[in-house]
Order: sequence, then structure tokens, then C-alpha cells
Amino acid sequence: MNSLVFFFTFLLTGIGLVSMHMTQQNLLGLQFSIAHVKPVFCYQTISLPLAIKQLSQHKILSNKLSNYSIAVKFSSTKHSLSSATRSAELVDVPFKDKTILHLSHATSQRGPFELSPITISSCYPLGLFRAWANIQLNSDAIVYPNPAPPFLHKPQSGSDSEGQGSLGRGFDDFSGFKAHQPGESLKHIHWKAYAREQGLLSKTFSGANNYEYWLNWKELSGGIEQRLSQLCRLIIDAETQGDRYGLMLPDKTVNISQGEAHQHQCLKTLAMYQAKK
Repeated sequence: MNSLVFFFTFLLTGIGLVSMHMTQQNLLGLQFSIAHVKPVFCYQTISLPLAIKQLSQHKILSNKLSNYSIAVKFSSTKHSLSSATRSAELVDVPFKDKTILHLSHATSQRGPFELSPITISSCYPLGLFRAWANIQLNSDAIVYPNPAPPFLHKPQSGSDSEGQGSLGRGFDDFSGFKAHQPGESLKHIHWKAYAREQGLLSKTFSGANNYEYWLNWKELSGGIEQRLSQLCRLIIDAETQGDRYGLMLPDKTVNISQGEAHQHQCLKTLAMYQAKK
């Protein structure tokens, strides 16, 4: 009887020691980084692609294959988080491979997105022990201002492009589709593509009847955030209508142009205006 007790004592002790070693080793050799983040408007949820890969030069890779049940979660509530974002996401990292884990995070202010610390942990293999570490990563995430509701505004500066007629704002010829952005007119959505589960797309138009003008900070009213929200709305509407537009802020000017890259430059300029560090 005593021999059986000793046997189980040593067996459980051995299992505990091996489990403790495997739990710690399960986090070794991992590298974390944030891939390119798609900009969002303020108060939307931002998706952060967390890239996890093994370091091929790490010595432990000769003794193990994959990393299992890696738990990832935000370790603080620096920003307003929902209960979903506070819960841990579990992921396995295959041997010598890269895994992308998409983390959701609420946004509450415009400007560069300040990422909260992330807790990486593991209870593999038996759940007897927990190894963990807090990491602080950098990202290129930008949060645009929250667009104001649609409103009437006629720019007082700038001019119309040559060929402007009475029939409208560049809706002469259909030129293609682009990803729909929140706040754009619903009448330009390609509903058939949405029904075919191809995503939410907006129709774009081109032609000789395009406006060309400046969106000027001084022509709007209200405080800083109100003016930025209004300019954000005007940029979205101008791009949807196919107009050529430029942006004039007290400390920066973006030359007149059009297109997705130009729209991003203008919205990023708004997001960075006197942004809090």
C-alpha cells in the first residue's frame, strides 16, 4: 500500500514539473507585431491584425513543433472596451508559420490610435500552471473624425472646373466601384453586388461636369471637433460625387485632387490636427 502511495506521489510530482516546464516553453520563441490597420471613423470598432510567428533561430525549435492555446487579450481598459474585447482570444501557432489574429478595439477619439498593452498567456498542456507576459506594440492605426450628419454647404472659395453645366456634379459616366464608407449616400450603393455577398460597394462616376473647390476651415462654424466633423462629412460627399477638392486648415493645406488616396490624405490630415499625444 505504501509503495502505491509513493508511486502516485512521484507520478503526480513528475507530471507537475513537466507541465510547469511545458507551460513556460509554450510561450518561448514567439514574436508579435501589428500589421497594417485599416483606418476607421471615431466611435467605430477598429480591427487590429496581430501577427504571431516563431523565431526560426530560437534554440527551442529543435525540441518542439508548435505553440498551442496561446491566449491573447488587452490587459487594461485605456479606451472604452466592450466585454467582447476584454475576453481572451485563443490561437495555435503552427511550427515555423505565421498566424494572424484579429483583435477588436473600440475607439473614442480621433488621431493616432494608442494601443493598450496586450497580455499573452498560456495554460498548456494541463491547465495546472499559467505563464504570461505583457507586451506593448506599436501600430500605424489612424482614427478619422466622426462625420457630421449631411448638411448643405456651398464652398465660397475655389472654382468650378471647365465644362460645368446645369445637369450636375460629375455623374455623366459610370466609372466603376469602390468600397462603401460610412456616411456615403445610400443611392449609390451597388445593391446587386451586396445581394451576391460581394460586400458593400458604391458606384463612382466621372465626366466633364466635376466641381473643383476648396474645403476651407474658415468657412465653417463651431469648435475644433465640430469643424473637423463637418470637413469630414464634406470630404466624404465630395469623393462620392466625383468632385475635385482641396483642404485648407489653419496650419496645413492639401492640394486639389480626387481619388481614394487623396481622400485618405485629407481625412488623415483632419485626424492629426492638434491630435492628443
